[in-house]
Amino acid sequence: MSDLKNGVRYEVALEVLGQGRQPFMQAIHDEQQKAKPSQDFIRYCEMRLAALDELQDSLTPTDTETIQRILDADAAFAVR
Repeated sequence: MSDLKNGVRYEVALEVLGQGRQPFMQAIHDEQQKAKPSQDFIRYCEMRLAALDELQDSLTPTDTETIQRILDADAAFAVR
């Protein structure tokens, strides 16, 4: 695979990970609006956000297998 194609796939994977943050951010916001928010659920969402951040920060264009899993909607984040 060419360096250009790897670079594009890498950038798209970073975007996908960034978009994956939104549901957790929304869930935290929604939970905080409740009369009795679940701190456990909020912590869970914060941990998922931290994991996405860590993956974004550590991902490199040469991590082709990880990038493929991120881009493959059926395999994304599946444990095998």
